[in-house]
Amino acid sequence: MALGAILGAVFGGVSSAVSASSQNAQSQAAADAQNKYNREVYNFQVKEQERQYDYAVEGLEITKRNNEANLKFQEAERTQQYDYGMGIRAYEHTQNMRAWDTQVSGAVKQLSFNQLASNAALLDQNRVIHEQLLSISFNEADTLLEYGAAAAGLGLQKRQAKAAAVTEAQVTRIASLKATGTAQARGAGGRSAARNIQGMVAEAGARQAAIIDQLMFNTEATEQQLYKMNQQLLLDKAGFEMSRESAIMSDTAARTKLKQQELQAAMDAVGRIGLKPEIAPPLPVPLALPRPEYQEVFKPGVPPAPMAAVAMQQNMFSSILGGAMSGAQMGAQIQSSFGSGGGFSGGGGKSGTLAGISPASKGIGVSYGSGVSTGAFSGATGIGGTSWGGGSYGGGFSIGK
Repeated sequence: MALGAILGAVFGGVSSAVSASSQNAQSQAAADAQNKYNREVYNFQVKEQERQYDYAVEGLEITKRNNEANLKFQEAERTQQYDYGMGIRAYEHTQNMRAWDTQVSGAVKQLSFNQLASNAALLDQNRVIHEQLLSISFNEADTLLEYGAAAAGLGLQKRQAKAAAVTEAQVTRIASLKATGTAQARGAGGRSAARNIQGMVAEAGARQAAIIDQLMFNTEATEQQLYKMNQQLLLDKAGFEMSRESAIMSDTAARTKLKQQELQAAMDAVGRIGLKPEIAPPLPVPLALPRPEYQEVFKPGVPPAPMAAVAMQQNMFSSILGGAMSGAQMGAQIQSSFGSGGGFSGGGGKSGTLAGISPASKGIGVSYGSGVSTGAFSGATGIGGTSWGGGSYGGGFSIGK
């Protein structure tokens, strides 16, 4: 029984030591591979983070350039519209001034034409009033001539009547003297002769008185005709004066009407002139467009290095001690089971004979001919085909046919 426990302890300890060493090596290799992978991932993430930062910075610069170009284009477009609007403003003012100048020129020409027409009308009016006054003067002169001729005729008639009366009175007187002389020459005397002479003298006196009366009647008739002619002359002079005044008043009215027409034509000509155009207020100067404010791209810090993976290491002493104890216990159980069966035998194997030692599951195993396999992977004990193992790469042994 002590031999089985010793052999079990030896094999269990060796198997546990080999298994623990292999697991520790595998754990370290896995930890090293994980650390290498973590470093590669860390370096890649750091580089990608820097690339993303550079990409964001470049994108911000592109955005700034694009926005600035767009703003400058808008400002240039607004400036162009401003210049165009100011040009249209100046052009329209120039056109309005040209139209106004044309209106003024037309009004000036119309005023000049109106002045010429007014002067021509005044000249015609001067001719008309001159002709009217000449006609009145001619009529007045003709009337005065007629009056003078008539007055001269009346004076002539008066002188003729006076001369005829004087002549007739002389003839009567001479005839009376002749008759008286004849009567005296006859030598008649006495009262009869005196009466004859007195009758002749009386007859001569009557004839002279009749001649004087006729002269007075003719003179009075001539005076009446002259008075009538004087009154008619006064009436004609008053008529001529009234005709002159009427002609002058008509001329004044005609001249006033011409002045009114000239003034109305001037007002119409000036009224066709519009208000002097004024240039429109200037367009507001385009202001510079506001520039957006950009926030700088956040530059991330370097992340901390990945934590190194530490391999899980088994304690060699604990593993050997545990394996030895498990192996001693298993050896004691095997020996006791063999002792009760009458020796090493099982299934036609060589009793008490070590059939062979072979590796099992990349471990170390011991084969017996009894058909029973025992593995020392985890320190467990099994009979009748049961295996014990300490891991996928742990050591073990088997006892079998």
